[in-house]
Formats: sequence, C-alpha cells, structure tokens
Amino acid sequence: MIGQREALHLFGCEVFDPAGHRIGIVGQLFLDETTEQPAWITVQTGLFGTNESFVPLDGAAFDGDTLTVSVLKETVRQAPHVRLDEGDLMLEQEHALYLYYGIEYGVTPADSATAPQGANEPVAAVEQGELPPEYVEAVRLKLRRWVAAT
Repeated sequence: MIGQREALHLFGCEVFDPAGHRIGIVGQLFLDETTEQPAWITVQTGLFGTNESFVPLDGAAFDGDTLTVSVLKETVRQAPHVRLDEGDLMLEQEHALYLYYGIEYGVTPADSATAPQGANEPVAAVEQGELPPEYVEAVRLKLRRWVAAT
C-alpha cells in the first residue's frame, strides 16, 4: 500500500504496467475520502502528455523512482476519459471509473428496483448510460484531489 509519505514522491515519476510497458508520468493524486490514503493517480499519456487517464493505486508498487501499477497499459488506454479542466470529478464519472476497473464502490440503493439493468455487466451499463440517477446518488463522492504544497 502506498501511504501519504510515498505519495509526495509520486508526482512526475514514470508509471509502468505489470509487464514493464511504460504508461506515462504521474500527473495528479486523489485520496480516498474515507481513509485519507492515496487511492488513484492520473497518468499523463499521449504524444506530449496532453491526455490524462485515471489509474487505481490498489496493488501498485513504488520503488522511489518508478511506479508499477496493477493494470495493463491497454486497460488504461481504454478507460473512461475524464476531463479535469472543469474542476473535480463528477459523481457519475467517479462511479464509471470504479466500475470500469472492477473496484467496489459505495452502496446500492435499498430498493432493488432502482439497481441498474445488467448488474452482471456494470461497465456496459455505464457506457450505455443505463445507470438510473437514484443508483448514482446512492453513493457519495469518494475521491478528492490532493494538492501538495511545495
């Protein structure tokens, strides 16, 4: 597990997948609201680092110079794109990221009638916009951007 001390050194380091393929460079860090621990990073990808993709830190290893994440480069490339120039993540965007990477997220509504159709395939439900607002609103925003003061 990567703690807050190590997280200070993540900014700007290179990110690799488990197969050793370079994904990009750490751009931003997001903490889990409940645990206050680093939970996600954005990785600057593309020709000049113009794209940012979210990557979970679950199962990641940091050796002081490089970060090896537990997901493959292709998985990161196909992840839902989230624009951060408009401020923090919207609840629906955050939820889509958790579903895409198969990470448990929040709670489902008490009324099972509001659960999404095709719950066995949540990624498809998100991509097709089939999540009812009640389902998304049943969970609260878990991530918050961490800005390190220098």
